Amino acid sequence: MKGQFGMEQLISLSIFIAFVAYFFFQFLSLRPTYLNEVKNERLRSEAYQISELLVNDPGYPVNWNANPSLTQRAGLSDETANKTNLLSLAKISAFDSQCASNYYKVKKWIGAENDFSIFLTDKSTGALKIGCYNKAIVSQGINVTVRRIVAFGPSYGELILQMW
Repeated sequence: MKGQFGMEQLISLSIFIAFVAYFFFQFLSLRPTYLNEVKNERLRSEAYQISELLVNDPGYPVNWNANPSLTQRAGLSDETANKTNLLSLAKISAFDSQCASNYYKVKKWIGAENDFSIFLTDKSTGALKIGCYNKAIVSQGINVTVRRIVAFGPSYGELILQMW
């Protein structure tokens, strides 16, 4: 009786192999979805950090808009008022003009690893204060959007930051 398999043993072995194969293929099908969600969360975190930097940090040096060539970090916060979500009109103007001339310099200033677009709209007049994006790059794949309500001068607006 050595080396003989009964019918019950063959059936149980084949059921075991079928279950193992089923769980293995289920794992492989869920893995890409999981990886996309991880990348999406990472993008969302980076986008929020950059929006926080722009809205509540004056930048370094504090008066970076006076001499953009010395800028190490851009921030739009008004350093004289020391209020949350209050932006400087001079910094908004300087940021928009710098982004229009050199997107990659602004990308370095805000520490972005991914491509982005930043729009600041005046809700009182509907005017676009900042329209910062790379015209050569089209949004690809995962897109994360962060919206912030901000104040500047006598008005208020909405800062929209998108990353992909």
